[in-house]
Amino acid sequence: MFRYFYRRVGVYLPALLIGFTMAVPLSAVEPEIRNVSLRGLQINGTTTLAIDGDNFGVNPRLLLPFSANVSLKPKSTDKQATFEVALGNEVVPGYYHLRVVTDHGVSLPNVIAVDRFPQRAFAPSIEQLPAALHGTLTGSTVVETSFPGKVGQKITVEIEAQRLGNKLRPVVHLYGPKKLQLAWAWGTPSLQGDTRLEATLPEDGTYRIALHDGEYAGPAPGFFRLRVGNWSYVDHVFPAVVGKETNSVEVIGSASGRIDVPATRTARWLPLAWPKEGLWSGPRPFVERASRTEVLQQSASAKPQELPAGSVGVSGRLLVPYEEDRYRVPVVAGSKVRFEVFAERIGAPIDAALVIRNESGVEVARVEDSPGTLDPLIEYTVPANVSAVIVGVVDSQGRGGPRGLYRLTVDPGTAVRNDFELVTPARRIAQPVDGRTVVPVWVERRGYSGAIDLAATGMPTGMKLDGLKIPPGADGTLVTITLGAGPVNPAIAVWIGRTDDGREQAVVQKNNPVEKLQPWLASEIAFAGSSSKGTDLQIDWKEAKADDALVLSRRRAFVVKITRPGPITPVRLTLLTSQLPIVLNNVPDPNRNIRFDKPVELATAEGEIGLLIPADLAGEVYDIVIQAEALTADKKTVTAIAYTPVRRLPVRVPLTVKLESPVRIDVKTDAKTAGSFEIVGTVQRLEGITGDVQMALTGLPAGIVAAPLTVKAGTDPFKLKVNVPVAVPAGEIKGLKLSATIVPDPKAPAQRVKSRDVDLTLNILKAK
Repeated sequence: MFRYFYRRVGVYLPALLIGFTMAVPLSAVEPEIRNVSLRGLQINGTTTLAIDGDNFGVNPRLLLPFSANVSLKPKSTDKQATFEVALGNEVVPGYYHLRVVTDHGVSLPNVIAVDRFPQRAFAPSIEQLPAALHGTLTGSTVVETSFPGKVGQKITVEIEAQRLGNKLRPVVHLYGPKKLQLAWAWGTPSLQGDTRLEATLPEDGTYRIALHDGEYAGPAPGFFRLRVGNWSYVDHVFPAVVGKETNSVEVIGSASGRIDVPATRTARWLPLAWPKEGLWSGPRPFVERASRTEVLQQSASAKPQELPAGSVGVSGRLLVPYEEDRYRVPVVAGSKVRFEVFAERIGAPIDAALVIRNESGVEVARVEDSPGTLDPLIEYTVPANVSAVIVGVVDSQGRGGPRGLYRLTVDPGTAVRNDFELVTPARRIAQPVDGRTVVPVWVERRGYSGAIDLAATGMPTGMKLDGLKIPPGADGTLVTITLGAGPVNPAIAVWIGRTDDGREQAVVQKNNPVEKLQPWLASEIAFAGSSSKGTDLQIDWKEAKADDALVLSRRRAFVVKITRPGPITPVRLTLLTSQLPIVLNNVPDPNRNIRFDKPVELATAEGEIGLLIPADLAGEVYDIVIQAEALTADKKTVTAIAYTPVRRLPVRVPLTVKLESPVRIDVKTDAKTAGSFEIVGTVQRLEGITGDVQMALTGLPAGIVAAPLTVKAGTDPFKLKVNVPVAVPAGEIKGLKLSATIVPDPKAPAQRVKSRDVDLTLNILKAK
């Protein structure tokens, strides 16, 4: 079975993916993990894990993304399994996903830490350092442990909770042999809300560590990992975003140094090798592949640093309190430029301000915080006759220092973005031998409108993927998975999207607990076989006409036929589409998503389903699939899932615009005489739609005015008059778009169908 967790991708993914659930079975037989006794594994050692959960069966296994010697201990049950896990010396420290596999599928992942620390259950005392202790903490509870210390000994105490996917807000206290508090620490952004304390012990004796939630209201399950000892860690990488010319980066943590960047940089996220010396622990360092021109801040000087034109990313740091770094940015008069600083959001301790000055040094704008963050952002409109501005990044609270890192991004409104991101709700697949599974992959387009080809690495042998092409401009695709023969060896796969020019992006699941710490883990999809028989339940389209289409604002009826496990088995139907889901107030917008006209549950061998098509679908084609779930008589348990074949249907717009005038229009004006022109054409109403049509011309610069125009019902020709004042300078004006809109149903005046845009170019000529 495949459990869907649908989310809407926002206009960019910072706000992102407000979750909503569709097609989730009421009950499933996949294994589920409730708790892991130790959320860590020891490299070059053996760790005993007790895992509580459901549906473990008689032969559960662990699925790990690295080689391990795993054995199931006797007396394991359907609710608890105990494993001995031995790791070799070659495993790389970092965070990983742990999953349980059974004959019925694979569990959702749990985040675990992997390093060379001995992993132990939380206890009142620690016999030997370094050590990693695992426990739980909820409500107002305070837990304590102790360890023997020596005078002059350097000690680090660190709590991992939020980085492992828990919501505990850890606070830690260190007490000396005289029971006096020596130090304490609470959560910091650089640790994603977790806590680290460092101290030099003043005397020999027994030291005590106390741990509690920052609000004395720790939420369940409250698990944590406490590390005590002396080890090496990396908190920051500088620069964190690298271009082709960057060969090495600086690591900042317990010690500074440089490490090499991988030469192959097709992926967005590039994990780095740990420095060779030291006992390393914590999230693995990484860099991001640049999508802008990348610049490093130069040494401070009185003269602002020159930045190139276009979209630019600047990596810098404010080394002393209240320091300001200044950059000269070329701009275009009358355009908008977006300036944004990332500091708090990348874990830096500074509170940055953004100052814009003219070339004479006069301040013209200043911003501090943005919604939800201390980092500043401004969309600045460039005044007339201005070709450059001075942008300053300021340490506004005097917290500058070696970790005062920031990233400044400059994005002119005229810059053409050519990027994209791929997302899926799929985190695990349980594939029956003789059935099919359908998985959506959506694309968040940020200027890139071309086709994307999907490919997979790490798939189990025998599995076949279809539907791997996302058409130009499309929201996504529905990928069909089939398995010709079993059994299936469980595997962790990564799906990659590639453009024609060779760029790659991994398909990711957003809001993964380690998305910010080790983002490549969010691209893992776990595959396992399922003992359920795909032939027990089957669903197919009764008819599939070659000229089928999705007509905007119309209902489209389909007939499906079902083969069910039993004659009285109720079957619930759910619609899956390649449309990027749209939400309103955190719930699916009923007016903007392709959807059923009513809930569908069939008790017969076939039945009609009605799809309502929104009026504003932007894509040219969409995939649709009907998912069938066989239910028990009480409708509380799903016994089987089946899918129709994927149908890729074109979108038909019931209102079109046809031009008789050219798409490039020359207009002459002079110092005294304004110009004007007419756009001549016809509108065509299709699919039984009638009524008045409103014409619109968008993209006009200030001063040029298009007269309002309504094409009355029963009339097709139109002439749209546009006036050009004398003040408009000579030159081409691109990006004009002509369109028509109509209300297809007078009973729903808020629903309007818009024609596809017709692109126009206006060429202003000045008479001599």
